[in-house]
Amino acid sequence: KEKSYELNEVVVTGQYEAQSLKNSVYNVRSINAEKIKLRGATNIQQILNTEFGFRFGNDLVLGISDFELMGMGGRNIKILLDGVPVVDRSDSRESLNQIDVNSIERIEIIEGPVSVTYGTDALAGVINVITKEVGQTKLGISARILEETAGSEYKGLQGAGIHNKNISVNWRNKGWHALAGFSRNEFGGWNRPTKTTTLLDFPSITWWRPKDQYLGNAKVGYENAKFNLWYRLDLVDEEIESQTGMNPNNYKAKFPTYITNRYTHQLQSDVKISNSLKLNAVLGYTDLQRKTKTIEQDFTTGERTLSTGQGEQDIAKFNTAIFRGVAYYKTSEHLSFQGGLEYNR
Repeated sequence: KEKSYELNEVVVTGQYEAQSLKNSVYNVRSINAEKIKLRGATNIQQILNTEFGFRFGNDLVLGISDFELMGMGGRNIKILLDGVPVVDRSDSRESLNQIDVNSIERIEIIEGPVSVTYGTDALAGVINVITKEVGQTKLGISARILEETAGSEYKGLQGAGIHNKNISVNWRNKGWHALAGFSRNEFGGWNRPTKTTTLLDFPSITWWRPKDQYLGNAKVGYENAKFNLWYRLDLVDEEIESQTGMNPNNYKAKFPTYITNRYTHQLQSDVKISNSLKLNAVLGYTDLQRKTKTIEQDFTTGERTLSTGQGEQDIAKFNTAIFRGVAYYKTSEHLSFQGGLEYNR
């Protein structure tokens, strides 16, 4: 006997009011958790680099990645985390790889200019990263360890290669729910030059810089049939190690470290006044700090000191705040109205 199965409808939240994919007014692509799992991705770049319209590049000086969507990059692309804008220190979108891939439920890609809805920095499109909800079980614990080689380079659990570890916990009871997750992503670099590689030999070497990431997130909230309120915190602590060639005249070399600290707060609420009227409010705050610390080593004496060159000891701080309130009123199956207020600082 034949059996039929009904697939769950894809709900798009890349708009202020959640819509089914077929009713979306935008051209939206959705990458769900199952697709992410099958790709075995360790970061968002690995998820998107097989998607049409994306092109990724690497900054070999700072050791960060940037990308283009539909031929445009920088501030022409808006990145959202659960609908809250993610801040970057410059036109590069390095924040995309500072989101924990283990916490992602799906990724929505809205192509084309949507500046009317999302602001002038959404000329090429929007990438909305939707994080996982708390499961239906009262208590759940999961852990993940991933080990990969970098070419032929590998050392067990740390050092050369890729070493990713994650643990997450979720809890639900009578409308209350909470979750927390922690990840460490360590990349030992590839084809790294020796510390005594000279300035003359350095330009001929292609290598990838070591990166060490600590990512944390926590969420707590309450919901019932007509009300939903939750708070989420995301933390990033990232270090990228670099180096310059050794000067053969004085046997000195410099070793910069780029340190990023990011704290993202979200407070969101949905209220169902009636079947026709719904309200949504979002309050978000992001604090970003990027620090450059450069050590100069004298190989004749072994002494290590802070260098004094321009920009070699630097700290840049950024913070943004957003409030958005939206009212959605549906008069019939064919007609609805949406209005709201948004404030950014």
